Amino acid sequence: MEIKSKENSHKTILNATGIFGFAQAMKMLVSIVGSKFVAIFLGPFGIGIVGLLNNTVAIISSLTSFGINITGVREVSMANAENDKIKFSERYIVLQRWSIFTSILGALLTIIFSKLLSELTFGTTNYYFWFVILSVNFIFSNLTSTRIALLQGLRMVKSLAISNVIASILITLITVPIYYFFKFDGIITVILASSVINLLVNLYFTRNIKINKISISIADTFQRGKPLMKMGFLLSINVIFGQICSYLIKLYLNGNGSSAGILGLFEVSSVILISYVGLIFNAMGTDFYPRITEVQSDNSKVRDLVNDQIEMGLLLITPAIIFLYFCGPIIVELLYSNQFLGVLFIFKAALFAVIIKTVIWPLAFVILAKGDNKLYFKQEIISDIFLLASTVFFYHYLGLVGIGIASSVQFLLYSMYIIPLLKKKYDFSIRKDTFKVILICFIIGISACTITFTIDYPYAYYPLGLILVFSIFFSYIEINKRVAINSYFLKLKNKFNYTELCSLNNDLIKHNSS
Repeated sequence: MEIKSKENSHKTILNATGIFGFAQAMKMLVSIVGSKFVAIFLGPFGIGIVGLLNNTVAIISSLTSFGINITGVREVSMANAENDKIKFSERYIVLQRWSIFTSILGALLTIIFSKLLSELTFGTTNYYFWFVILSVNFIFSNLTSTRIALLQGLRMVKSLAISNVIASILITLITVPIYYFFKFDGIITVILASSVINLLVNLYFTRNIKINKISISIADTFQRGKPLMKMGFLLSINVIFGQICSYLIKLYLNGNGSSAGILGLFEVSSVILISYVGLIFNAMGTDFYPRITEVQSDNSKVRDLVNDQIEMGLLLITPAIIFLYFCGPIIVELLYSNQFLGVLFIFKAALFAVIIKTVIWPLAFVILAKGDNKLYFKQEIISDIFLLASTVFFYHYLGLVGIGIASSVQFLLYSMYIIPLLKKKYDFSIRKDTFKVILICFIIGISACTITFTIDYPYAYYPLGLILVFSIFFSYIEINKRVAINSYFLKLKNKFNYTELCSLNNDLIKHNSS
């Protein structure tokens, strides 16, 4: 019974990751076209400025949204688990009203402090009107967050996946011509248009979800929303602190405008690691967070679910990371241009950091799902401090390579903190079979990382190719043990043979009748 349960858990993870991962991959392929053109039209400097502007807006959004994108998923998934339609509708209505309130708050604060934001971001107040215009963006983004929370909390993975792809296509279609005709002057328009498109697409995909019309007064809304906002406030502080740390890193790299090219390289590396490699994390998290929320009261189930997630995560991500090591120069030049090849210096160590992150990534969800707000607040702050300190230190002494090393150091330090903490708090431990997967994937990652530091391209292709083949083979064997991948291929083969047989039979019938 236990074996079957584990198998089902692995299958759920693989299916959810496969569905949303495929959608994210399609989204990535679509964005490749857009990224290529944007890189040509704006260059490293322009991309760096876009990153600074987006980061500033993200800080304000985090400050005023009260973590609705996270607490919303938790509220929806818990209400759905109780199978109470009335309670579900009540919670969502409260969530939506708070979303509107916080978005208006964000817009007002942005308008009031527009000159200050312009001064802090660009060193001049000349761009304050940009922030005035962007104030509307918070309304669109917060309303979108509630709709995404609805899809994710109900575990409507397919709808969420399709909506992501469609939104990405539409955004790319408007981004390229705007940057072509308007260059830097089109940045604000692109940000606003992207938010509107995301909202409209998610409204469409949530249109059939039934929300009962329940009368809830404004006073009752505030009263019921207090626990939600209390948790959300701490989450907001976490996100804000993380955004501030990211902002400080970018300002440090920018060097008061003297190193905008370095900042552009940093932005590109972040895009590839977060948007492209991170698509696997997005795919896994889409289903993982609601599932762990549903079982958060049972430490044994939580432990098994987290271990399963670590295993499947490593087995899926490790070959992808080795592929990026192998095709690094080609991918950077294809996505951007040879002006951005300096990104490879960051990649050498940063890609291995992703493998470490795969192990510790599910652990934060345990604290979040259990609603331990203070502990979650504490561990996120510590993680951000690790990143800020290590980035400044290693970049100072090692340059671009140091940025990548800083990411690995951050996750290693964080793992040394979080694993013993969860052991003490929730009796969490890593299973022997999970540890085996961790060890082998780490060896694979370290080997690839070492090769890129010691052997120059194109000579590095040969040993990296061997490691890539081995990582794919290892992942296939291990995943097959857990979900019997061979059975899928067998079903596909049998289906193909059946279709072929039916086609042949029809041809014979037609021939005989003639």
